[in-house]
Amino acid sequence: SDELYDAFRSDVMDVASPYLWSNSEVWRYMDDAYKMFVRLTGGVADATSPLTQIDVVTGEADAEVSPLILKFREARLVSTGRILKIINHTDLPTTSSADYGQLRQMYLNKTPGPVRYMLVGKQRKLVTWLQVPTEEDVVDTTVYRLPLNRITDFGQEFSDIGEEHHEHLLLWMKARAYGKQDADTFDKGRADFYAAAFKDYCTMATSEWE
Repeated sequence: SDELYDAFRSDVMDVASPYLWSNSEVWRYMDDAYKMFVRLTGGVADATSPLTQIDVVTGEADAEVSPLILKFREARLVSTGRILKIINHTDLPTTSSADYGQLRQMYLNKTPGPVRYMLVGKQRKLVTWLQVPTEEDVVDTTVYRLPLNRITDFGQEFSDIGEEHHEHLLLWMKARAYGKQDADTFDKGRADFYAAAFKDYCTMATSEWE
């Protein structure tokens, strides 16, 4: 964060106090650039951090999950290793399941039974088990998520993205800076230019990763 702070001040020629952009604004732009890069590239792949484990509680159909999770890739019961099918809430009417050799339309099953499905998208920060759990367990997931840490001061690391991307965060920082509603800072042309350049870089980074 120190290096990026110095680079930003140099690039926008705002190196002497009183600054056009305060330190708190620079850190806010930097943290937003960090998160925006992750969002535009699809999220940080994660299968090992604590937020990837979800407790299954007897009798509780819903379970809280981290707001940092953008998308679930896989879910598996720790006790048996069984993979849970992940279903989007809006897909329930068009989803079928097989019971005793017969197909039936999936619905929000509130009866107790073995957990076989994880429903997502019903509400932010919540998943729903189908059926309602009858015993305690833990679900291991693999996810795409936002960064675990925030950038708020000197001496911090961008621990969730590669070093090759750090300098390009300046593009979004400058887009935010020139969008500041102030006579001495606002420049729509520059703001739009840097925003477009940042998004183009994120597209390239995504293609490279894939």
